[in-house]
Formats: sequence, C-alpha cells, structure tokens
Amino acid sequence: MVKTIQVRAVLLAGCMSIHPVAAQAQALPATDGAAATAPNDIVVTAQKRSERVQDVPIQISVLTGDTLANHQIRTTAEIVRSIPNMTVERTDTYTNSVIVLRGLSQASNSDAPVAVIVDGVPQDDAKQFNMHLFDIDQIEVLKGPQGSLYGRNAEAGAVIITTKAPTNELSGFATASYSKGATVDLTGGLSGAIVPDKILFRVAGSFLRSDGLIWNSYLKTHSDKIKHDWTLRGNLLFNLSDTVTFNLIGQYGEFNAAGVLFAPVWSGNPNDNVDLQGNYPNHGSGSNGSVTGKLDADLGFATLTSITGYTKLKQIQITDVDFTNPEEQAVNPYALPFQAGDWQPFSNRIISQEVRLTSRSGQPLRWLVAADYLDSNKFINTHLFLDTGHPGTDPTEGYTLKENPADYLRSAWGVSAQIDYDFSDALTITAGARYDKDERKLHDRTAGTTRKASFDGFQPRVSLTYKLDPDKLIYASFGKGFRSGGFNPPSYPTPVYGSEKLTNYEVGFKTQFLDRKITLNGALFHSFVDNLQFYAIDYSSGSSVTSNIDRVKIDGLEFEAVVTPVPGVSLSSRLGLTDPKIDRFAANTAYEGNIIPRGYKMSYSGGIDLDHEVSPGIRLFTHADVQTYSKKYWFVDNLDVQGPRTYVNGSLGVGFGDMKLTVWGKNLFNVRAYDTYFPGQQTGLPFDVAFPNQPVSYGIDASMKF
Repeated sequence: MVKTIQVRAVLLAGCMSIHPVAAQAQALPATDGAAATAPNDIVVTAQKRSERVQDVPIQISVLTGDTLANHQIRTTAEIVRSIPNMTVERTDTYTNSVIVLRGLSQASNSDAPVAVIVDGVPQDDAKQFNMHLFDIDQIEVLKGPQGSLYGRNAEAGAVIITTKAPTNELSGFATASYSKGATVDLTGGLSGAIVPDKILFRVAGSFLRSDGLIWNSYLKTHSDKIKHDWTLRGNLLFNLSDTVTFNLIGQYGEFNAAGVLFAPVWSGNPNDNVDLQGNYPNHGSGSNGSVTGKLDADLGFATLTSITGYTKLKQIQITDVDFTNPEEQAVNPYALPFQAGDWQPFSNRIISQEVRLTSRSGQPLRWLVAADYLDSNKFINTHLFLDTGHPGTDPTEGYTLKENPADYLRSAWGVSAQIDYDFSDALTITAGARYDKDERKLHDRTAGTTRKASFDGFQPRVSLTYKLDPDKLIYASFGKGFRSGGFNPPSYPTPVYGSEKLTNYEVGFKTQFLDRKITLNGALFHSFVDNLQFYAIDYSSGSSVTSNIDRVKIDGLEFEAVVTPVPGVSLSSRLGLTDPKIDRFAANTAYEGNIIPRGYKMSYSGGIDLDHEVSPGIRLFTHADVQTYSKKYWFVDNLDVQGPRTYVNGSLGVGFGDMKLTVWGKNLFNVRAYDTYFPGQQTGLPFDVAFPNQPVSYGIDASMKF
C-alpha cells in the first residue's frame, strides 16, 4: 500500500526526473559528409544512420551504458524509470514480460506492439526482451509507429539496444553487487586488440543469483528464487580494409529460476495486495544462444549493410496452476477442488537476415532501401497435470489433465525505403514506406492437423520538419503500424486472431536554450487502432488466447524538460498522458467507451543527479528518482482497477579515480502493487489471480575500470 511518508519523497524529488544521458554522450566525428556534433550532443541511429537526437522528428528517450550503471538499471523492465507512457511488466515465466507503450500492450502469447532490436537483430519472441542488461553502449526508445523502417510489430514504437563495441586499447571493467535477499550480481569484461587496428575483441559476462524477495505465506519462504542466471558475450571486430568491417557477436546464457508467481486474490480487489499461497515449488530452466554477423561496406555513394542473426531458445517451466494449497482448498469454497500444475516445455529457433543500402549523410537528398527475412520454428506444450504432492514425478509420470503440444512456424519478409529531402536549411520532408508479408503455420501434434494463415501490411510514414534555428524544430507526422495476427492453441474454438493496424497523427517540437543547458521536447498524438489484440486465459481448455477489439482511439501527449545548469547537476521532468478508449466492440457493445486492458491515463517521472569533486581524485555523487502512475485498468470490462502508485529510488556513492562504491535502494517505501492482474471473468477461474511487483530492495555496489 502507498504510505503517507511517500508524500515527502514526492515533494523532495519535486518536478525532476532522471536525465539519462547528461554529459555522457559522445561527439560524432565528421564522417560520411556529415557535420561534426558538439561533445554534449546525443547521437542516435533511430533512422538507421547516425544523427543528433534533437534533429530527428521522433520522440526518443536515450539511456547510455553509464546511465544504466549509475542508476542501477539492471533489467529491461527498469528502463521505464525515465520513459513516461511506457511500462514493462512481469508475467508468466521467468523471461516473459509485457510491454505497454502509448497505451498499446502485448497480448501475452502474441507479438509485442514494439519492435525490439539488439545489435541490429530483431528479438522475435516475447521470452527475449526480459533480459539482464550488462556492457550496454546505448538504449534508444522510439515512440510512435516505426514500421516504415523496423517493420511488423513496431506500431507503438521501437527499442534499439546496442552493446559495447571492441576497442583498440586494452581496457576492462568489473562490478560486484550484494543486495537484499542474498542477491549477488556480478558483471565484468575485457576489450582490446588481437591485431592492432585490424582485429579487435571484447568479451563480457554477467552472473546473478538470489534467495528471492517475494514472500510465500504458505511455504514460509521467498518464491522468486534464482539459483543462477548467467550470460557470456563475445565480440570480434574485423577491419578488413579502410572501407569494409565485419562484426561477429556470439552470446550464450543459462538460467534456473522461479517464474510463475501468481497469487489468488479472494477479495476480487486489485488493491488488496496479498502474499503468494501456492504449495508447489515452481521453477524453470532454460538457455539462450545467439550469433550475429554484421558487414558494413562503404561503396562511396552509399553504405551497404548486411546483418545476419541466429537464435536458439530452450526452456522448461514447472509451476502451480491452482495457485493455492491443500489447507486453503479444504476450507475455501472458491478454491479449486483439486491441486494442479503445469509442465511447459518450450523451444524456438529464429533466423533473420537484413540487407540495406544507406546513402551518404550531409547532402540535401538522403535515402535508404532495405529488405529483410525472418524464419522461426517454435514448439510449446501447456501440459496440465494433477498435483498429488510429488513434485519430482507428478509433471511427467503423474496424471495428465490436458495438454496442447504444437509447433508454430513462421516465415516473414519485408521491403522498405525512406527518403529525406531538405527543401532548404530549415525545411525537410521525410517519406518512407514498407510492405510486410507474414506466413504462419500451426501443427497440432495431438490431432496431427496443420493450420495456415497469412498476414500482410503496408506501413507508410511522412513527416515535415521545420527548424526555427539549429537548436529548435517543430514537426508534423503521419504514420501507420502493423502487428501480425496469429493462432490460438489447438483446443480453443477461435483458431485465428486478426492482425492489428494503427494510424497515428502527431505534432511535436524539440528545443534547446541557453547553450543547450535547457531542453524542452514534446508531442501531441492521435491514433486509431483497428483489431486491437487483447489477452485472456480459457481455463476450461487450458489455453492462453488472444482476441480482437474492432476499434480503439488513443489521444495523448508527452513532455520532457531537462535542465543542466552547471556541470555535475542534472534536473528534469517527464510527463506522459494517454486516453486509450474502446471505440467500437461489436462482440461486447457494453464495453465501448472503456479503457483498454492494461491501460492507464498518466505517468510521470522525476529526479535529480548530482556529481561533485570534493578533492582531487575523489567524487561524491547522488541520484534520486520518482515515478507516478495513475489508475490501471486490467480488463475490457473495467471492473478491476488498480489505484495510483508512486515509486521512489535512490543512490549515494563515492568515486576514487576509476573505482566507485555505491549504496542504493529501489522501491524505497515498499509500495505493493501487481505487474499483472487476471480477474476471474478473464480466466474462467472462480477467483482473481495476480503477479506481485518487486518489493523494496537495497544493496551496495563496488565497481572499477582499468
């Protein structure tokens, strides 16, 4: 529950929020015909070429690797601490999450409404985004439809994650963190030259283990234990000539951790925060391996880029399904009359290939053409079994209640093009378009049958930008986005859910004043979404299913103010407003006018960063931030509403040259809420179930660079 003392923290933080890139962005050299940027400029690759972020007619939030480290942002879910109109919420298995951006959310087993790109490779599976962040160079979050460049599923925006590149000089880093729940988090890396200037390497890794933080009142222990979660990444950069480079990145990781953490909420009130009560010792294990190859060749008139990706995911999740225990079952009439569990094996193999040609920058006419292909082969089986109190044998040797083994095959391709033309030094038009084709198959291993479906979408984008001066611009844009449809499990009577299409109108501004010490950016947007996808659980068939709402309207705004009055001081404020309402819903007309699932109307982030040198070689630094969210509406009927929530985080540290020692806290006032809430009318269960958020955590970090 929100505590009274929380008001003091909000007042302390005032109207300030994280400034994720202050004094940390690097200057872009004058290459490829482009003018050099100033040292404090932030450089992004949002439009697949290097540009100053303030020159791009898109609302973009940027976090550098230093920001992630300084603010103890260690997972993708935590990046939202500085990004209004966006949440990343835990649900289902250990690696699953749901992205909500500008009102659009992910239906659990369908595609996300946000394209996620890591080192140029699309992350096509929902189990890929909830990752441990380490050795990251930069994260860019683009808001609004980006389908003209990033293709299907970029209708709400895109998240571009770039890992750090190899260096010619020998360097390294190490960080050790110990925090509540006997949580140990270790990262480290080394970079340098194998053949100076010709072959460079970088290797980095992370290791995480924890006794957990989320309490189970029946088992008298924490249920979110992490036995281990480790990843190793290697990067080789080959400078084949003055004009050709090849980058090879390999990554492999394994985990053994609890994931499905749902609690029964007997009151049916999403503001009644309860402990986990299940009797089954849920756990999951899995591995993630990937290889990325990127070739860049300067052809003189343009740069040729080829990016090849291969990913193999493998997981097994064994968990409670009734979410309660025999003692509760014996006395509670709403509890299920039997104990049940789920044994869920999963695998996915993903291959992707992109080829693009990008013209030189620094000329009035700039252009880009690209084509890409993706192929995936996924297997999943939701195997429900009778829990007789023998967790070692019940999943595979006990009584099977129901199972849905199926293969999901996907073959998708797209072609795109974009041009930017400067009518003058002040006026620029950007026009892009993309066509996507997505072929899908579902093979039901039980029935021996195969379903087929095809989805396609045309995604244009046009923007007009007018520069009032080099540090101030206004823009207007129009764009469309497309999210593929897909298959529901074989046992569900509605075999296919439809594709989702968004149309967005936007006007915005990007401005800087007083030698770029003040940044004011903002936008107003109006969107229509046809065939909005939403998620439910059909308990009678043991199926996670997706359905469609005919039309949704979303009105919103975003505003940020960043002030860096003197070196070492950064203050900022970010506000997001959305009004995501159901406009037409033929299947349930009574719900028209309601807020869409997982929707909320306001989010705000505020904070402060101070960095002060107290004596030569010794620095003191502190950080505080606050996030506020308005009411959250969990399902289409709007009967289950979570009240407003405010979270406070902070840190205090000291630096000695290249060494730092930091104490920190997250969710300092232990605000309890739910990341996911499934009311009974959504699942068919006789009670509601919910996935609790992370409680208060605090710890100490020690880090060094060399």
